[in-house]
Amino acid sequence: MYLVILLELPGLVLISTFYYLDQLGDDGWIPLLIMIAVIGGTFLLIASLKLETRMDRYSFSYRNPPFVASWRKLNPEEITSIQVEKKDGILDHGGYGIRFGRKKTGYIYFANHLIRVVTQKKTLEFTTRKPEEFQKMITQWNTENS
Repeated sequence: MYLVILLELPGLVLISTFYYLDQLGDDGWIPLLIMIAVIGGTFLLIASLKLETRMDRYSFSYRNPPFVASWRKLNPEEITSIQVEKKDGILDHGGYGIRFGRKKTGYIYFANHLIRVVTQKKTLEFTTRKPEEFQKMITQWNTENS
């Protein structure tokens, strides 16, 4: 998020400076408002991103508002394997955000642990800050399904 602010702030300062020095002409307020709207919208979008994951005896659920607003569920029967790993999002996945691929989708945010869920169709990867809780549930799933 700080990177976005650092990239957009100089543009806003430049447009504001041109506006106040009367270098943009009579309609100089239009580019200034457009720049403020774009920066504000980008900031609000990034601030509203969050990844929510839940796991209980019956399913693994996730959502990623505002892109995936409703809960998506995976039943234990659909999941081929599930594991928790310690990984770095920037180095292993090329940065933070949602990564789409034909066989793999990653929801990578600011956390050092990764939940890898493998189904027959696709591999899903989610970052988490609660690896111990998910590991306990995975162990419970494995004992119930064995």
